[in-house]
Amino acid sequence: MPSYDTTLEEIRDRIDIVDLISEYVHLKKTGQNWKGLCPFHTEKTPSFTVSPAKQIYHCFGCGNGGDIFTFLVRYENLAFPEALGILAKKAGVTLQASRKDPVKTGEKETLLNMHKDALGFFQQNLEKNTEATGYLRGRGIDADARKLFSVGYALNSWNALLNYLTHKGYKPDAIKRSGLVVQGSKGLYDTFRDRIIFPIYDLKSDVIAFGGRSIDGSEPKYLNSPETIIFNKRKILYGLNRAKDSLKNSGYALFMEGYLDVISAHAAGFTSAVAPLGTACTQEHGKLMKRFVEEVILAFDSDAAGIKAAKNAAGILLESGLSVRMLPFPQKEDPDSFLRKNGKEAFRALLENPLSVIDFFMRQNGDKRLMAREAIETISMVSDKILQGTYMKILSEKLNVEERYVREEFLRIKKQLKSGYKQPSPKPRTGSGPRPRNESYIIRLLLQLPEKAPEVCGAVSHEDFKDVITRSIFKKIKEGLTDFNQLLSKCEGEEKDFLTDISLRDDIENPEKAINDCIKRLKDNRRDILLRELQIKIKEAELNKDHNLLNELLTQYQDIKSGKISVDNPPFTKGG
Repeated sequence: MPSYDTTLEEIRDRIDIVDLISEYVHLKKTGQNWKGLCPFHTEKTPSFTVSPAKQIYHCFGCGNGGDIFTFLVRYENLAFPEALGILAKKAGVTLQASRKDPVKTGEKETLLNMHKDALGFFQQNLEKNTEATGYLRGRGIDADARKLFSVGYALNSWNALLNYLTHKGYKPDAIKRSGLVVQGSKGLYDTFRDRIIFPIYDLKSDVIAFGGRSIDGSEPKYLNSPETIIFNKRKILYGLNRAKDSLKNSGYALFMEGYLDVISAHAAGFTSAVAPLGTACTQEHGKLMKRFVEEVILAFDSDAAGIKAAKNAAGILLESGLSVRMLPFPQKEDPDSFLRKNGKEAFRALLENPLSVIDFFMRQNGDKRLMAREAIETISMVSDKILQGTYMKILSEKLNVEERYVREEFLRIKKQLKSGYKQPSPKPRTGSGPRPRNESYIIRLLLQLPEKAPEVCGAVSHEDFKDVITRSIFKKIKEGLTDFNQLLSKCEGEEKDFLTDISLRDDIENPEKAINDCIKRLKDNRRDILLRELQIKIKEAELNKDHNLLNELLTQYQDIKSGKISVDNPPFTKGG
């Protein structure tokens, strides 16, 4: 059976860190590395760097750094055993059997298993119900599309799912916390009844919630699971688990309004489609999109509610640093109905000529001055100043007025908005400031020339390191951890942040000379400290009129200062 460290190394070798992090962050290649906006703090200029050669990441903005395990633990807020299990599964590595970890047998794991079982129940119900399958066929959702998105059906029963889950061994309290049942005056009953069921997945493709559509006209038309410890609808986009690869390839996302829109789009080959879950677009959605793409094309319904939702979404997505354009559907059409009536070629033609945000606003019916003010309010949310200026120029041309008038109105509206808006404070940088240069250099040089570790560790003591982080890392190196990945795996928190930082910096020129210089400076520092300590003891001996000790200390002082006595083995004195 392979050792624990060997297992970690095997997982690390099988998973490319660029591929893993690209599932969460939109990365671009820059030289030998990849860069993107840091997912751990808010930034407008990418400082988050991923090194495929070293298989590490580091953000030079907030200081966060590590390997594939660190990233998943920090991003998903997981315990290490949980992250290890996920990465082992992804890598196809079998972990050594051990006692079940309490995290894995906790409430989160129970809810994930319960939702997986519930999905199986809903899917087997669908194929037995001709009314439900007939409804889906009428909406253009064939068997392939149903299978692709794991569509199911909730029986027209008060407690069919409750009984099924109870039979599977789940306790009533746990089923209640899942949101799959509701507490009524006469006990628990199923949340979803007589509804088409759309499972909602997270980025790891775990089922975390459900959406249900009524097929008999009952209200509400759509019903979503309540929020739980595994489901926050503000942070989830329907279809993203299936769309994420297409997003990276196409460079844009199709932002739609509903489940059927997304399923129809994917079935027609437009696999960049995603949708919020029965709620307006949120800042969390904008941040989520920014990890994958630079552009979002809004494909919302053409009715009044859809136009209003599109305007709101445009502002939020622009504020997130995304470029936004719109698809102009004919009156009373949505993506689903348009695809069914006109086909995918007509949809592709629309997609090839989307409207700019300004064109979309100015095409709406109503007072053009009001439309222009709405457009300016949206422009004020754009984080890119060049794009902001471009929009103002386009708007002035649409209005046939001088650009300076648009800019004046922009400044007035922005001032009004700012007076009621509090800019969030940036996340503080981790760490306690710059570390001692000599100590940082020694660690950098040992990473660059690991074969020099025995020589350096023989000449330098961990006590020469005053910074707690560099001292801890040097002790690990002195104990034999000279391989970078093994060293990184034995470090925690700020130690990992520091190691990934210095390892992504350029190699030091003439490293052997630099090592000798650093050793000399550390020894000089050690000598200065010894001399200061001796000066204190000399003064104490003078005050105590201890002439024998005084002469001994003065001799030691002169010998150390002249180099006659090495600071590697300082003398012991009676006063020491």
